[in-house]
Amino acid sequence: MTGIHKKKKRRFSVWPWLIVAAVLFLTIGSWLLRPHSPDAESLKTELQMIVVDQIGKKSNMNKERVNDISASRGFDGWNVELALNADKGFTMISTRQQMWQHAITILELISKTNQLDDISISWIYPVKNNQNDVEDKSVMSFSLDKATRDQLIWANLDPSILPNMTLDYLEHPVLNN
Repeated sequence: MTGIHKKKKRRFSVWPWLIVAAVLFLTIGSWLLRPHSPDAESLKTELQMIVVDQIGKKSNMNKERVNDISASRGFDGWNVELALNADKGFTMISTRQQMWQHAITILELISKTNQLDDISISWIYPVKNNQNDVEDKSVMSFSLDKATRDQLIWANLDPSILPNMTLDYLEHPVLNN
């Protein structure tokens, strides 16, 4: 009988620790993922002002330049995602090059904000779907971490190397036409 009582005692002594761990996890998790905090809103406003000042409030297709900005708190700083409407170039190749150039212009200024860790940019452009309807889709996306941004000399950066230096570079086939 004594062995059975010992097993029960051990089993019940684990529950308080599990409850404490769950409460800590929920508290820390909610702190890290507060996208609507005053700090996040202030950061979003600052980033929107940089984008508008550098490449304009509207694209040349008369769409608001900033489609969406999201910010989430990480351990080392803020991770931000910018969804931007792209300009239409003379050709698809010039459209792609313009996206690269605009991204570098934006990243140069945004990188001066020390509180940012990862920056992701997604360019949105009208694309025909399978039913021949035009819809806005992400045609280029990538992210750049703080360590890489800190090593760059922005004045000497050629836009064509952007795909090679970024993380998770994705490009829609429409940009190769």
